[in-house]
Amino acid sequence: MNTRFSLRDGVRILYQSNPSKFQGGNTFAVPNTVSQAPDPFECLSANMVALRAQGNWTTRALAAHAHVSRNSLVNLENGRSNLSLSTVDKLAGALGVRTGSLFGQRPVSRKAHDESIGVVLALNLISARRALKLTQETLGRQSGVDMYVIAHIERQAYNPSLQTLAKLTVPLRLTLEELLSAEAKASGVQGTPPHPA
Repeated sequence: MNTRFSLRDGVRILYQSNPSKFQGGNTFAVPNTVSQAPDPFECLSANMVALRAQGNWTTRALAAHAHVSRNSLVNLENGRSNLSLSTVDKLAGALGVRTGSLFGQRPVSRKAHDESIGVVLALNLISARRALKLTQETLGRQSGVDMYVIAHIERQAYNPSLQTLAKLTVPLRLTLEELLSAEAKASGVQGTPPHPA
């Protein structure tokens, strides 16, 4: 039997081919098909560790260069932190890679003309939501994220946590990498995001 474990916010998730229901304690079994796609948080942690080592950065030096706390960086590398998007963006900038690519298998170099992560997120969120004909209210109900938070993200007036963004990806049928990448399939428009519906 193919089995994999993951720990998210104190809940142990057991990925297996033939899951039984609740496993007891704080462990839940989910179908192994979920584990086919790489966990974006595991990719983020692994990419941060690899890029820091590749650049010969200490945690203290990288944190200082990115203007984030060393504790945030250490927690991120150990998969124990629910950071904001802006914190991850600062770290990506310090490492010279695009923020969205940190959630995938291969980080991509940042270019001088790249849009800010807030603009990329707003454009992709609006585009994906409209492609699926979802209102902010419907997306809010389906994701468990307040519709006013969604509206603020779309207006670039809110710095969401990675957990909030992960909740939004499910009904949008996107990965975190796609939601945060300028080349994402959700992004059909460039420039200033249109007014939210």
